[in-house]
Amino acid sequence: MNQADKSSAAPREVELKFQLPPGGRAALEASPTLAAVEAKHCHEVTTYYDTPDCVLDNAGLTMRVRQSGDTRIQTVKSRATGPGIATSRNEWEWQIGDDEPDVDPLVKTKELTKVAKSIKGRLEPVFVTDIHRTTRLLHLTGITVVEVAIDEGSIEVGSASEPVSEVELELKGGRIGPMFRLAAELQTLAPLWISPESKSVRGWHLRTGQTEGAQKALVPHLGRHALAAAGFQEIIDLKLGHVMANLGPTLRGDPEGVHQIRIAIRGSRAALKLFERHLDVAAAGRFDAGLRRFGLIFGTARDWDVFYLETLPAAMADLSAERLWDLSPPAEIERQAAHAAVEKALRGPEFTGLLLGIAVWAGAGVIQPGTLGDRRMGKRLGRLAPSLLERVAGKAKKRGQHAGRLSAEGLHRLRKACKKLLYDVESLSGLYSDRAVKIYLGQCEDLGAVLGGATDAVVTQRLALKLVTESRPDLARPANALARWSARRRRGMLHGLKGEMKEFRDAPDFWS
Repeated sequence: MNQADKSSAAPREVELKFQLPPGGRAALEASPTLAAVEAKHCHEVTTYYDTPDCVLDNAGLTMRVRQSGDTRIQTVKSRATGPGIATSRNEWEWQIGDDEPDVDPLVKTKELTKVAKSIKGRLEPVFVTDIHRTTRLLHLTGITVVEVAIDEGSIEVGSASEPVSEVELELKGGRIGPMFRLAAELQTLAPLWISPESKSVRGWHLRTGQTEGAQKALVPHLGRHALAAAGFQEIIDLKLGHVMANLGPTLRGDPEGVHQIRIAIRGSRAALKLFERHLDVAAAGRFDAGLRRFGLIFGTARDWDVFYLETLPAAMADLSAERLWDLSPPAEIERQAAHAAVEKALRGPEFTGLLLGIAVWAGAGVIQPGTLGDRRMGKRLGRLAPSLLERVAGKAKKRGQHAGRLSAEGLHRLRKACKKLLYDVESLSGLYSDRAVKIYLGQCEDLGAVLGGATDAVVTQRLALKLVTESRPDLARPANALARWSARRRRGMLHGLKGEMKEFRDAPDFWS
């Protein structure tokens, strides 16, 4: 990596990180891809620094001094940004002569000058990593060069420690597509699971018990002259990046992380449906099926989160005499089981394989649009978008016919159609006027709120009655009381459905 004061642009680090389960290393290193390349081994002890009031962490930066033999490398990194499954961050490095950090090089670096003045003379060690690293430099397709590093060791904060066993792929030059393909190949050899959390994030969590919060989705900024294949990839990359941003919070038990990954999975499926007429049927169908399977796992956990954390407390306030608190312990057991299923899915190789497969496929289409499907993927997205949106909107309007007489299942199908339309309008919003899109999205959101509330009420009734078992027949009374309460709320929510549906139908199609 170039030293920061030698270039006007901040150097970037682009990498994929995977957790390596026990026994996986031997399988990786026996593969022809890695076995053919000379490995380098080193022992690295790295100390991370910050001020007592966490100036660097609050600024989204980490600072470390890495000792390897007689060499001392000081590094400052920014917080990871960007779409997709690879993490990307600014990185500045300097070789220094001592074990202690040297702030003077930061003062001379434009992007770091201000923070350097705030930390000078105030730095203290916050945690240490002790890592045995094995690296190989692979020259892949074209000019792509990737460093493969296997790290084993520990993160240490005082007497507390956490083991490290991971694989990092860092892009040293060329295109990122071959690195994704390499990752997919390695992932078939060992049960790797993708995890974007850096050692510094894990170190801070070990030190403070706090973790980064869940992240909401970003909206694509599509260029008006972008080809359909490039636009599709950008949309998919943002959805995959949304998943990645919420892996850590989800694995640490944050219900909002589960919610956001569920949204990301739904958004990914919506993108596949949006372009489906122009995509390879087999590939799109395979990825959609995988996303649907994992979506059900996240959906179950989200349903129990809403039931236990939101619905039950609200109902208890209204039905204080119905002993609804008796439902809390068994509901929490169901919720924890659902979260355990989510964790198992995230730590399993199938989920990682699915993400890598989608990333490789979408990325290949940018180079050769025909690999995604038909020739229309090589045309301008702006010309294709109206027909795409018209089809999705038409399906939502069709399912909303006679809205007042729809069954619970019919309302659920309508809600899903409206959700897909909402995701798709957001995905293609960069091609149109902000004001027109905002008005249309408002109508979609208003209709979705009514349908969402009605669907949640049906889910509440189903989950409440599920808690009544042969061993807990005493829960029938509170469960039925909660079911009746939800039914009344559902009727109230649906009271305005016809009006919302009319306003949605009357909203002008901004893409026409």
